[in-house]
Amino acid sequence: MLIRIGSKEELKHLWGNSNSPTEMYFIDGIEKGNIEFWTVENELDNSLVGELYIFWNSEDKDEANGKDRAYLCAFRVEKEFQGLGIGKILMQRVLNRVKEKGFRETTIGADNDNAERLTCMYKSWGFSELIKLQNTDYHCLDKNNNPTYYEIPYALYLNKL
Repeated sequence: MLIRIGSKEELKHLWGNSNSPTEMYFIDGIEKGNIEFWTVENELDNSLVGELYIFWNSEDKDEANGKDRAYLCAFRVEKEFQGLGIGKILMQRVLNRVKEKGFRETTIGADNDNAERLTCMYKSWGFSELIKLQNTDYHCLDKNNNPTYYEIPYALYLNKL
């Protein structure tokens, strides 16, 4: 497995070339240097089996402030590759990247679909401080380019690097 920065073309492929507002928002962020797309490549067939995004700045300054706090999101490992430690290696590499850029903190949201499992996993990687519960996801846009609002809030956790 190779952990590396992915390309916009690879992001488009992973997201099904949907040209959704969220996909276009991520591509724009990559082009402007606010987002880094990290991926795990299966070297046997060159397929991408994991992804994680770093936001250096966010509309929500509790997430990322452009100075010393970055935000991680869209952390995924393909189902058949889960439980093999790939996600942990990807996370460690991305956290090292955040430190390399001079940031001292990073945040991550635990979505409601797998909140208990994600919270346990994130805490084991140092995301131990609950910053807040939030309803608005500024990085998932609806068809009108508005942030997604969730009735049930999800947790935002902090990792002091």
